[in-house]
Amino acid sequence: MPAKSGLRWLLLPLILGVAVRVVVAIPVGYELADPDQYLPLARSLADGRGFCLNGQPTAYRPPLYPLLLAPLVKLGGLNPGRAIIGLHLVLSAAAIALVFVTARRWGFTLWQAVVAACVVAFDPVAVIQSRSVMTETLAAFLVALTLWAFTLRGRMGALAGGAAIGLCILCRPSLLPWGGLLGLAILADFATSGRERLIRAAFLAGAIFVITLPWAARNAWWFGEPIWTTTHGGYTLALANNPNYYADVLNGPPGAVWSGDNQEAWFEHIRQITVGMTQPQADRFLSKQGWRMLAERPSDFARASLARLGRFWGVAPSGAVYDGRLRWAVAGWTIPLWVALGLGLIRREQWIYPAITAPLLLISLTIVHAFYWTDMRMRVPTVPAIALIVAQGVTIWRKTREIRPKNA
Repeated sequence: MPAKSGLRWLLLPLILGVAVRVVVAIPVGYELADPDQYLPLARSLADGRGFCLNGQPTAYRPPLYPLLLAPLVKLGGLNPGRAIIGLHLVLSAAAIALVFVTARRWGFTLWQAVVAACVVAFDPVAVIQSRSVMTETLAAFLVALTLWAFTLRGRMGALAGGAAIGLCILCRPSLLPWGGLLGLAILADFATSGRERLIRAAFLAGAIFVITLPWAARNAWWFGEPIWTTTHGGYTLALANNPNYYADVLNGPPGAVWSGDNQEAWFEHIRQITVGMTQPQADRFLSKQGWRMLAERPSDFARASLARLGRFWGVAPSGAVYDGRLRWAVAGWTIPLWVALGLGLIRREQWIYPAITAPLLLISLTIVHAFYWTDMRMRVPTVPAIALIVAQGVTIWRKTREIRPKNA
């Protein structure tokens, strides 16, 4: 835990970060957006009907977030909105605190730790997403928890980190590759013996396996095969790589957002051709459809990948969806943040274990979202990692100004 002298500096971003989320949540009241249908899953669990959608067992969404929502739905009945916002406020506050503590354990100065906490507290995309029934807020907390876990020494850090990553996967399966990269980072940590590196990597993998095993076993029971993540991956790959999308967005006007008749036609086509398939069969079928675009139209696939990364790491949301004031506000935050991020990434210390855990998250999600459907909200889980890197980048910036001659 941080020293008592530093706790009062943590309180400021903690209180203000919660306050700004409350202000943003006030206009929506009970009516929280639930585009991915997590509430029906939570209600099914709360009513004792299992992880089901429309009365049928499903593995289309990951289980952790609905499991957390189930008791809130049970208590809140038809209007659990305030309880869910309360959960998001607690998770956001915990993420801010964990990043602050992680920064201090990594040897950051108090100034750097406060900067890192402020990035998590005030990131506009993270703040806006906290008022929706979606996994971003929980995922950001779990990423912060994972980064903190790797501050623990030796095998305990690998074990706790693996358990935390397992929870990340059960919340957002796109975080699975991060676990693989962290295993490689442990094996490449030459400050320890080869035997110790192997043991730590085994602890990491074992913890991930144990945490995700119940979900895979449940899916094997219902679908006849172990599904370790979800049956949603094939859909998100095909959604971002199909002829209709390429025609409307990739080859359409600048800033185009996919909607309208062409999109509805594709949705209907997918519904028709997957009728009668089990969820795993449909997942594999749609995955093949997406990868087929790479084989048949490699240049378009490459252009689409670059466009996806442009949206994922963009400085402002789409002008076709959001008004100019919000876009300028997000850009005003993001542009200097990206400058500080770049300065942090060039530090040699950032690529040494355990600090390397933060940039490895950015690398893993960048690779994932080069292929799968994405938008700016999907980078919210990276915010704790970005915050820790930015804190070092801002320090470089500050030191450069301090050593500049006064008459320059």
